[in-house]
Amino acid sequence: MKKIIFLFTLLFIFSCSEIVDKPKNLLSKDEMSEVIADFAIYDQAYSVNPTSNLEITSRYVLKKHKITAKDYRDSYKYYISRPNQLDKILKNAKEIILDKDPKLEGYMEKLEKKNPNLPSFVK
Repeated sequence: MKKIIFLFTLLFIFSCSEIVDKPKNLLSKDEMSEVIADFAIYDQAYSVNPTSNLEITSRYVLKKHKITAKDYRDSYKYYISRPNQLDKILKNAKEIILDKDPKLEGYMEKLEKKNPNLPSFVK
């Protein structure tokens, strides 16, 4: 009896190998980086112009990349369950932002000195 319970326990453990299943329309890591970079840029635009509508800018970013909100959300859930991959995506998004405006590197360094507990992708 103990052997049967042990066998079923092992089968159960190994059958649950994935936390989040791979979505049907998974965005590539490069696509995710580009979308996240655009969201970050437009999010900062809101701080400059608080009267802007974040919903409209979010729709614009999704339309620009020709993806749906569901595809983005499902892909984000998938990658967030894989921290190493998400870390690479966020670092790539940071590089995309710095390529668009290299002067931000000094600003990011200042933020890092001000708050040493920032996540690794910001550093």
